[in-house]
Amino acid sequence: MKRLSIIDIGSNSIKVLIATLYSDRYYDIIKEEKVPFRISQFLSPDQTLTEEGSKQLLDILSYFKHLSDYHRVDQILAIATEATRRLKNATELLARIQNQLQISVELLPGETEAYYGYLATLHTIDLSDYLQIDIGGSSMEIVLVKNKKLIHAVSLPLGAIATSKQFNLSEEITKEKEDTFNEFIQSSYQQIPWLKEAIHLPIVGIGGTVRMISKIYRQSTGDTIKLQHHYKLSNKNINTVYELLAPLPLKDRLTIKGMSKERADIVLGCLMTVQSLMRYIDSKELIINRYGIRQGLLFKNLQLPAHSVLDYSICNLLIHFKLDEHYNDRLKQSTLTIANQLGINDHSSLSTLKVISKLHQIGQVISAQNINKHTFHLLMNLQINGLEPKEQLMAAYSIKLLDRFNIKNEHANLLTDEDLMKCKQYALILQLANELIALIHEFDELKISSDTINIQLSHPIPHLYINKINHLSTLYEEVFHRQLLINQL
Repeated sequence: MKRLSIIDIGSNSIKVLIATLYSDRYYDIIKEEKVPFRISQFLSPDQTLTEEGSKQLLDILSYFKHLSDYHRVDQILAIATEATRRLKNATELLARIQNQLQISVELLPGETEAYYGYLATLHTIDLSDYLQIDIGGSSMEIVLVKNKKLIHAVSLPLGAIATSKQFNLSEEITKEKEDTFNEFIQSSYQQIPWLKEAIHLPIVGIGGTVRMISKIYRQSTGDTIKLQHHYKLSNKNINTVYELLAPLPLKDRLTIKGMSKERADIVLGCLMTVQSLMRYIDSKELIINRYGIRQGLLFKNLQLPAHSVLDYSICNLLIHFKLDEHYNDRLKQSTLTIANQLGINDHSSLSTLKVISKLHQIGQVISAQNINKHTFHLLMNLQINGLEPKEQLMAAYSIKLLDRFNIKNEHANLLTDEDLMKCKQYALILQLANELIALIHEFDELKISSDTINIQLSHPIPHLYINKINHLSTLYEEVFHRQLLINQL
């Protein structure tokens, strides 16, 4: 076991992530915190960090050092990105941090930033081919990935703070500003010859301002769930956010739901950069990655073989919640077998069934009483990599249905009646699988026809099991139009 503290000195904020690493493969994040700190506000005319800025930076780092010591970390990994790299007094500043706090800060080259961002996506989003863009305050990193391999990477000094300042994007956008910006950013893209290899690929977006754009769109549609990772925005969705924000002066922009006051003046620099890139490669989709270089550095310190993103995430959660992996694996196999026999074998359904079969007991960390209620709450808030937000929402609803089969759809803007019916199917499959693996010595075979599901038993079973299965039979007739029958030898 090893405990790491990862400190990221960015251009808009300073962040810390403290994690425990188990067996060089699994991890627990035990603390994350962010403190706003915009380096550009503390620059002298000769591009050095002022004494006031240096003192504030040291104070924040001192606080993170104290947190790290309190959590008894074995190692502090501190990194700084483009904004720090460009300081004329960067060497002196890092020496001061080392002398006063005993923190060694690594100045990351742009290509290394890009690589860590790539690792953050590789291990948390199950995509094969995509273009990744990480938009910070001072720089943006663009990465082309094919067959999950990093093919090309570049870092450009075109972060959201830089472009917003250069083109005065903190105020309302005129047609002239829009045309001037788009001409400039398109010419920047034209300097990257391999971008043409990304035509029609989805774009994975990293960075706090990218996430805020997603939040603004979701708030505008009434989407209140907190799951951000792997959320998809179409180019039309991006245009909707632009049309909402572009006419607004800064003071009015601050009133928009989902807007952060620390990023309101730079949001259009980020948004217009993404919008222009989507047009340039004719991409139809922006996929939000809530992780970044801190998590990429975390993954670099683990020894991870090739794996399914979802399977790895589930295993990590099983370890975190101290669940019986053997029992949950048997339940998963039984659940997927029944689903396949019922003709439910699309990728999304199988992923959701895998999650509910392996994680349906996580609520016991709160209490064994009302366990499904607690599991529902956790599934609504946990990060399960490899699932899209809607799939995770359906997993949570499937667990909720275990207690009460007729429930109100409280997320009708995301879940259709058809989706809710699928959740009912998942819940029933899980319930039957759970009963059958309990009958390990009695259960023989499951035979499914067009109108019946026959449970073949080799030995008699307690009557209470029969009552449970008979109760399920009524629901199976309602949902699958098949009757559950028990045949005992």
